[in-house]
Amino acid sequence: MSLIPLSPLICAVLAAVLFKLWRVCVRVQRNSLRHLPGPESPSRFGGFAWQFWSTDPTEMHEEWVRSYGRTISYRILSDICLFTMDTKALAHILTHDAVFQKPYKVRTYIAELVGLAFSYDIGTLNVEARSNELCDAFRLVAQSVTRMSLWPMLRFFFPILRIFPEEQSRRFAKARKVMGEFASIRIDEKKREMADNKMGKQVRRRRGDFLTLLVEANMGSSLPEGQRLSDETIIDECRTALVAGHDTTAITLAWFLYNVALYPTIQEKLRNELLSIPTDHPTMEELSSLHYLDCVLREVVRLFPVLPSSLRVATEDTPLPLGESVNINGQAHDRIWIEKGTPIVISILAINRDKSLWGEDSFEFKPERWDNLPEAVSSIPGIWANNLTFMGGQHACLGYRFSLNECVPILLFRTLTRADAFGFCRTKVAVFTLLRAFELELGLPAEDVGRTPTMLMRPMRLSDPEAGPQLPMLVRPYRRD
Repeated sequence: MSLIPLSPLICAVLAAVLFKLWRVCVRVQRNSLRHLPGPESPSRFGGFAWQFWSTDPTEMHEEWVRSYGRTISYRILSDICLFTMDTKALAHILTHDAVFQKPYKVRTYIAELVGLAFSYDIGTLNVEARSNELCDAFRLVAQSVTRMSLWPMLRFFFPILRIFPEEQSRRFAKARKVMGEFASIRIDEKKREMADNKMGKQVRRRRGDFLTLLVEANMGSSLPEGQRLSDETIIDECRTALVAGHDTTAITLAWFLYNVALYPTIQEKLRNELLSIPTDHPTMEELSSLHYLDCVLREVVRLFPVLPSSLRVATEDTPLPLGESVNINGQAHDRIWIEKGTPIVISILAINRDKSLWGEDSFEFKPERWDNLPEAVSSIPGIWANNLTFMGGQHACLGYRFSLNECVPILLFRTLTRADAFGFCRTKVAVFTLLRAFELELGLPAEDVGRTPTMLMRPMRLSDPEAGPQLPMLVRPYRRD
């Protein structure tokens, strides 16, 4: 029987797989972190790759911490990963961002999901609006990833496999193409508007959107020609702004509404506080005085972070100090050695509800806790409200105030002046308007509400996961007695 010759492409794939297998053996044996306590790998080849990819690993991490301690290691393919809930170690990692950076694999994966931010109504909030190509592309990027499957995982861990066509990637590529073409048209329009204004023509312009501000700054007369951004770079900046701001704020708002609907007493107490202000157009000082509203918002952000976990990778060999010593081969160590290339898993949600920091009621939704926080939470190295939702250090979420302030329908902001619209009270204005006018109730049993097992923690119906992210709500006018 004659042998069928293999194509160079198949040979390249087989070589990559064999090389990866060889790396598993060599790196696992050489990595000093393998002596840390931690769970046994369920797979000789994959380790915990599938568990980490297909589900939110928060509960798994919390169980491991109870069993092995606050600083552990486990294997994903050829990598020995470090996981720690030691706040001193986390503070060191987040403040030394030149050493501990986001992995390249994560950056390239996110690049497939990005969209655009323009001053343009694509009709997503209008149920009677006709479908359009841009709207469809936007919805695809924002909502299509609701479950993790095997092939995307393999493409994530083995970049060479990305040369093979894959349906989801093709859809994302088409969506990015549509968005890119639309962005180019909008950029040209804004350039013409600015040119007409310089010539004295009266042109009605929409101000304040990200694309307009970026184009105006880029065309400023004081900016040297060599420092101007290309149109392609402007499009990339818009994509980043949307990924960092649109889904995150929409998800935060959804979880806020979920909690006030789930707990009627909290909703009633919050509404009573809002009604204590005798006007529909409060001043910023009046909004800032709404203490309970601030507590509810903090509790939502603590227990429902949009991103439940994050990754960093060591770019050089470096020591990592620990607040709690770890036992290695019978000896206590207050620091461990991290080798270059080591992935570090940061469980945001696990820290945000860690009982050793927040107390035994850390899993409960209790806005009142913010009146008397445990002293231990001050050690959490987050940028806002003693939690890790927006991370910390120089690479903390730059738009965290925007996210908190923007998680409302834009139509509710018309009571604000342009200057006020950039203030911290935008979320408070939204809730102020919404809860004074409406009563909220879940449109499904509470036990049917779950979280999508994906990168972003969206609400979903457990009885119908195929339908994607959703949160049915019953909204009725509030009538004062």
